[in-house]
Amino acid sequence: MAKDEQEIALLARACEITSRAFEQIVPLIRPGMTERELAIALERAMTDLGADGLAFDTIVASGPNGAIPHHVPSGRPFAAGDMITVDCGARYQGYHADMTRTVVLGPPSSWQQTIYALVAAAQAAGIEASVPGADVQAVDAAARDLITEAGHGGHFQHGLGHGVGLEIHEAPIMGYGRTGTLGDRVPITVEPGIYLPGQGGVRIEDTLVVRAGTGTAAPRELLTTTTRELLVL
Repeated sequence: MAKDEQEIALLARACEITSRAFEQIVPLIRPGMTERELAIALERAMTDLGADGLAFDTIVASGPNGAIPHHVPSGRPFAAGDMITVDCGARYQGYHADMTRTVVLGPPSSWQQTIYALVAAAQAAGIEASVPGADVQAVDAAARDLITEAGHGGHFQHGLGHGVGLEIHEAPIMGYGRTGTLGDRVPITVEPGIYLPGQGGVRIEDTLVVRAGTGTAAPRELLTTTTRELLVL
């Protein structure tokens, strides 16, 4: 699970490519563009920026499709009022990045603002709990409990995150019923979500490295750097 500094540097490069590619394609998002068109544009941007390939099949889920965590991009055109979830990652010299952002096309409604703020708070809590020695169930609970207390426990039905490296899904797995602890130099994802059937959903995901740290050094290092503020397009 633990990676050496050379591996972490390669993973960081994969994450940098992913973040930059996402930032490049955000201005392209407009009503009438399809999920599939956005996925293709994003994949092309990652390749142009130096990716060897994709870490996994890109997810673009808009409007009601956002309630499907692993939705396959379709020909559905974006419309005003849509929330659009983009889950993407570049592969660089064998190492896999993983990042998810959710944007909204036009002014967000109150329910969209509410669940976005809740997922953002849950993700921040999960990241804060990701320190060396932390139990993986406790890290999951740090985020999940916030969502459950807000009445959306049934709308977050996957684990909080997973290890990442030469494979897109590695140990440790952070979720209810999982066992293990986080250690120094372990790359993980933190990706809570809320999925409302028939309405849409929000997921926010970052790749980070758990660090032992000394003194004032942070016990984690974020590798995906795109803003987590809600982007209103």
